Amino acid sequence: MRILFGYANGVCRDFVQNHLLDDLSKIQVMTASTLGQCIELTGDAKDIDVVALDLNMPDMNGVQGLSRMRGALKNEVPVALMDHTLDSQQMRDALRLGAAGFLPYSMTSDTLLSALRLMASGEIFIPVSGAEHIQIAKPSSAKDTLLSKREREVLDGLLSGHSNKQIADRIGLSEVTIKYHLKSLRSKLGARNRTHAALRAIELGMG
Repeated sequence: MRILFGYANGVCRDFVQNHLLDDLSKIQVMTASTLGQCIELTGDAKDIDVVALDLNMPDMNGVQGLSRMRGALKNEVPVALMDHTLDSQQMRDALRLGAAGFLPYSMTSDTLLSALRLMASGEIFIPVSGAEHIQIAKPSSAKDTLLSKREREVLDGLLSGHSNKQIADRIGLSEVTIKYHLKSLRSKLGARNRTHAALRAIELGMG
């Protein structure tokens, strides 16, 4: 897996460059200190699996930096945002702009790697500390009532960044059943995949 980190802090850049490489030799890490440098690196490097951008880089301009990064990428590469805390409005705005997830600075290296792998596979990662900001609202419109109770529970888990197994364990169903409900959910939302389903739910005011 090849990861590009954009960190404003030099200590953070050194940590991911050295620590992650020491842990797993199969991981290749590139670092940059500005959004502009990140964009340059994506132009030169091939086969980047995931990009993680620090919102505190000087040229990020908040979540707008996410749009610049995604626009510069030639392929559909997941782009995550990093910060000290998770602001609920920024989180919603970023998801609407196509963010693949959120990585708080407080994450351990193991959790960080797991989150990066999840996003590289096409999923959205939202840490438990931020999931409460995008929980599914109670039925309040015709759009909401289109979903069954189980589909709503599956979507809740999806928006919380949970895997099919985690969703299954949480609501007491088999993974096969979860896949069935997820397929129905994607159909109702007009979504191509899990990530798109989560984005569609937010666009429709369901998250």
